[in-house]
Amino acid sequence: MANRMFKPLGGSLTQDVVLLTGKWAFIDDGGAIDTTKHAGFSVAAADGNGKQVITLEDTYNSLVGVSLTYHDGSVYDAERATVCEVESETVASTKEITIQHVAVKLAGPQTQGRLENKVVRVMIWLKNSGV
Repeated sequence: MANRMFKPLGGSLTQDVVLLTGKWAFIDDGGAIDTTKHAGFSVAAADGNGKQVITLEDTYNSLVGVSLTYHDGSVYDAERATVCEVESETVASTKEITIQHVAVKLAGPQTQGRLENKVVRVMIWLKNSGV
């Protein structure tokens, strides 16, 4: 279980909002990841349709927001440009957030092959109380 002794966010509207951060990299064209830097959650490999599940260590009352940024160390490539949508979340029960990687150019699911070598940085805001 993660340590629930969180420090309040400076300038936050409520001290009951928790911020989890982390980073992972897609290491091959099959959606496999290298999860070396994160705390409070784990990340599964992306499936063939670009869906990926983040599993939290603890339950929370609700999900406030998720922000992902992508970087692949190269010049901008419109074919590989990716954004993320939260497809579903059950942070209060099964502790899961399902995200969909979306190809900007196609306005549809991003393929595993186009996720290869991308480094993803994530921020997850969660409400830690029912207030």
